[in-house]
Amino acid sequence: MNIKEAKQIRLVEYLRIVGYLPVNVKGYQYWYLSPLREERTPSFKVNDNLNEWYDFGLSAGGDIIDLGRHLYRTSDISTVLVRISENAIGVPIQQLQSRTALPCPVEDEMENLEVVDLSHYALLSYLRSRGISEGTGKAYCKEVHYELRKRHYYAIAFENCKGGYEVRNPYYKGCIKGKDISVIRQEKDIIQSHVCVFEGFMDFLSYMELHRKDDFHVCVDCPTDFIVMNSVSNLKKCFVELEQYVFIHCYLDNDLAGQKTVETIAGLYDSRVTDHSDSYYNYKDLNDYLRGKRR
Repeated sequence: MNIKEAKQIRLVEYLRIVGYLPVNVKGYQYWYLSPLREERTPSFKVNDNLNEWYDFGLSAGGDIIDLGRHLYRTSDISTVLVRISENAIGVPIQQLQSRTALPCPVEDEMENLEVVDLSHYALLSYLRSRGISEGTGKAYCKEVHYELRKRHYYAIAFENCKGGYEVRNPYYKGCIKGKDISVIRQEKDIIQSHVCVFEGFMDFLSYMELHRKDDFHVCVDCPTDFIVMNSVSNLKKCFVELEQYVFIHCYLDNDLAGQKTVETIAGLYDSRVTDHSDSYYNYKDLNDYLRGKRR
């Protein structure tokens, strides 16, 4: 078995073969008790669409080769391939591979992309429905127009560090031109002592609204920079940025993924980290808190 053949193996099926079954399944997200360490709450996730895994407790992830390195405690790829091959012996290749070919991501079909200043009344109306004012939206977001299957669409666009955009409208949530974190400085070329960390840009915008309203029950009353992960799976990409700060303020969702992400950050940066989710514990996330939408 070579690397290309190994990467065709469906991680969910391989984990089943070696004795690990998911504790919870949400769409294409499979949650496990980590096969790499002892734990009581599942914090090991497999994205069955991407055929990739991530362990929030270890802040590690990747493909089946990366999993093999951790499972079999070796950095030798040849050894990893032998072990994977041994475990897969006798299992029909059709069973090992994904049940169906994955559809082409919708973003690959988008044409005539154009990013402009945010001004469309429907997008501003959508932001207002989420408690975000026009001024805050225009300060941090753009709008993107594109064609998809001969029809014209538009969405709110929030830029990331790769020059890609997280895009959102009432009917669609995705990313164009590459996934990455977003970093917003309080002052250009100056790094503050404090940084606030968010999972998605809607929570960041919600924070800016709450700060404008002087809600210091939740917000930090001092100059801060901001990091938006644009998905908890981007956590590793935050580490280089987080190293620069004396104080790290986490505003993650009140769910398992948010909890595990904060635990990972706190495990790395110890007393520098403050978990602010307790200040909106009756709400799923910061945007629900802004809107008064209790769970």
